[in-house]
Amino acid sequence: MLTAADACPAALRIAASFCGNDDAVRALGDMAQSRRIPHAFIIEGADGLGKSSFARIAAAGALCGCHEPLAGDCPHCRKMREGIHPDLTYVRGSGKINAISIDSVRAMRREALIAPNEAARRVFILEDCDNMLPAAQNAFLKIFEEAPPHAVFIMTCRSAMNLLTTVRSRGRIMTLHPVDPAEGAAFIAGKLHACGREAAFDALSRCGGNIGEALRLLGSEKASEEAARAEAVAGGILDAMAGGGELSLAVRCAGCGKDRALAGAVCRLLCEKLRCALMAAVGAQDTLDAPEEPVLRLGASLSPQEIIGMIDEINRLGDMLRINISMPLFNTRLAIILSRRK
Repeated sequence: MLTAADACPAALRIAASFCGNDDAVRALGDMAQSRRIPHAFIIEGADGLGKSSFARIAAAGALCGCHEPLAGDCPHCRKMREGIHPDLTYVRGSGKINAISIDSVRAMRREALIAPNEAARRVFILEDCDNMLPAAQNAFLKIFEEAPPHAVFIMTCRSAMNLLTTVRSRGRIMTLHPVDPAEGAAFIAGKLHACGREAAFDALSRCGGNIGEALRLLGSEKASEEAARAEAVAGGILDAMAGGGELSLAVRCAGCGKDRALAGAVCRLLCEKLRCALMAAVGAQDTLDAPEEPVLRLGASLSPQEIIGMIDEINRLGDMLRINISMPLFNTRLAIILSRRK
């Protein structure tokens, strides 16, 4: 981890928002601190290691006009944070192989010759250049070799070896590596307050120090946990509707507690299950794939009109979640809707 003893102020500011990769962070920080940004970067590394994030930081360093480099208080830094800087252009691939086309490169060359709008430089980020065909790379080489002094080109790729030697030799190559799980866990826990260090450390260890992969894993696990909670609450409500009394139903509906996201998911699940009950109510249960017992019992005990009315009211109640209905009122209202009989 970088310290004030071995890194310049700009590098320490970068390290606050980018985990690990001290060599790359230190090198970029030194360039930003000295205001000597090269005209071309090639940022390589496996997917998930932060190439896009590092490219944006490099672009911010090129555009920054702060008294202290990358202090974040100049108009250029603010516009970079908001994603609206007029002197930053992304060049992305298209088509079946997601390759940057020769037409895109030619358009970029024309734009690069135009003076910057606000900053001292004009920056172009070329994403995922691994699939860039030789013809497009050769077209890019022309502006690479004769770049106007205000132009900065930042290429990202899995490996610089996928680029032509002539292109590779003209850019400053910066390689990103997996991070130490302990350092990465502290970083993730600091950014995702709902995630503890132990869970982050476990995810990073399982993903070989790849922060992007660890974040995706944590997200998918969280989504699975949330789906299981919603299924449990909705299932309990259906059981109470099919065989319990009003008190039992009210208790089950209160299972959403104060969690608005959980309540929304429960509303969606209840509507799905009530639609299955509607199929059973009209004698079409044979079309259902493994219907649940409470669903069949509701289909036998409720009329189609009652079920349709419940679905409509639950949908309206779900809409009210988005306009900040209080959760106690939501839970009570849900119990009333589901206990109602015509």
